Amino acid sequence: MNEETRATIHDVVRSARLWHIWTRLGIQDVRLRFRRSALGPAWIFVNLAVLVISIGFIYANLLGQDPREFLPYLTAGLIMWLYLTNTIVEGGGAFVNSEGYIRQISLPIYVYVFRAFVSVALTMLITLGAFAVVVAIYRVPVSVGTLFAIPGLLLVMITSLLLIAIFAHLNARFRDIAHMAAIGMNVLFYMTPVIFPADLLRRRRHLAFVVELNPAYHLIEVVRHPLVAAAPAEWHTYVAVAVIIGVLAVCAAAVIAVFQRRIVFAL
Repeated sequence: MNEETRATIHDVVRSARLWHIWTRLGIQDVRLRFRRSALGPAWIFVNLAVLVISIGFIYANLLGQDPREFLPYLTAGLIMWLYLTNTIVEGGGAFVNSEGYIRQISLPIYVYVFRAFVSVALTMLITLGAFAVVVAIYRVPVSVGTLFAIPGLLLVMITSLLLIAIFAHLNARFRDIAHMAAIGMNVLFYMTPVIFPADLLRRRRHLAFVVELNPAYHLIEVVRHPLVAAAPAEWHTYVAVAVIIGVLAVCAAAVIAVFQRRIVFAL
């Protein structure tokens, strides 16, 4: 282990120990987004609820799906999709949005990565309230199998943290990355089973690869399947997520090694 790697690990550990700082900053970011608003952060919940109601019944009828099964599927899928989108688009601005702090306050640089992580994770947890409402209305089965959503969510959160670290470094150096990422996520949205069931693609064998080779699908499914079916996702989905995390960890290490010491000069 070289000296630079040790310094990076030391900075990450120091940043993690300052949890009281980045936790408060992340919560403050969510609050300030809705400053002077009557509903405050509850607008996050309302936004998702309106989205589900608006497209849920239309797509259920369009695709020939039972609304009682499709709406919980759609809600859980949208929650996780929005989480991944916010991770890349908003989390990618972790250093750029914290430029004032970085230039004026001597804190480990990864405090701002954790700050963005708290902000997007808190937004996702608020939207989970919409799924709780759907569960109550449509009597979605809840059992011990539902608890598999917890380890699934932890895996997705680890992925989120790695993605924020990668895109925060890249976006600080190349500002076009954020815009490219937003376009990429828009394209990926229509290729990912979020507003349509995955089985619709699997039935057409020449399109099955769109599901099986889609990393976003597997990241969504490890949480969605336990929530809507009260059972763990298929084993190969967990394997796929483990591979995704491993690849992202390698990418994060490479990006950090190249750009870490240049962040201040890139802002």
